[in-house]
Amino acid sequence: MPSAPKAKHSHRRRHDPTAAGTSASTSASGSGSGPKGSKPKPIEQRDGSGVPGISKLKASIRQTKRFLAKENLEPGLRIQTQRRLTALEADLAHAEKRNIEKKNGGKYHMVKFFERQKLLRIIKRLQKAIQHDEADSTSAQGKGKAQKGVRDAETQLHQARVMLNYILHFPNEQKYISLFPPTTGGELPEGDKKTPLPPHLDPGNASPADPSDARRLEILRRIEGMMERKEISATPEKEGRGDKVDVDVALAGAKSQQVGKAKDAQPDEEDDFFENE
Repeated sequence: MPSAPKAKHSHRRRHDPTAAGTSASTSASGSGSGPKGSKPKPIEQRDGSGVPGISKLKASIRQTKRFLAKENLEPGLRIQTQRRLTALEADLAHAEKRNIEKKNGGKYHMVKFFERQKLLRIIKRLQKAIQHDEADSTSAQGKGKAQKGVRDAETQLHQARVMLNYILHFPNEQKYISLFPPTTGGELPEGDKKTPLPPHLDPGNASPADPSDARRLEILRRIEGMMERKEISATPEKEGRGDKVDVDVALAGAKSQQVGKAKDAQPDEEDDFFENE
């Protein structure tokens, strides 16, 4: 009697619905994430200011303007969108200013470094000259000459400190205007050569014809006024820059305060107690 044929065992892998569900969920979750590294970073991680990039801000502004151009937009939604547009435009202006400051900071870094070193040496030299002349002024011989030397050195020391603050607080969003004439290769002068203090703050240099010279003098005068008002250090060679002050903003604030004081100082019709200075 022939034996019954043996049943063939199927080696085909059985379908596991659980495994299929797991793989499906995995692929579904992976499909949403996209390619590795394509997920944008949160806004607070993009830079120190928390403002997204310029291209993204411009795209958001275009999209917001297209949305505002729609007809029959609800008044409440329109007001909300206009506020968003205003905020986006402010962020864009801030981002563009930040990019310019970063670019100029790297571009003029070496020039500012060399000029800062020159001024520090000039300040040190003037301080020594003041000490020397003060010692000579105590003697009867040559007293008047020594006192005049002290006054001249103190004037130059003040000007050198103003120029040092000029370098430390120059607006980075603007092209830097050098204090010293350009040297070959931008190298510092040799030790036996005394670098003269630039005459930018001399009384005879009150109205330079060149626009760059006029702008430099304008910023120097602003810096000098900020030092007098104690908004920035009067001895920057000791204290450093501290918190950088926006020169243009500081000037606008000072002008507004002067206007406010002038208005408060105007005499009333029936009261002549207040007088304009």
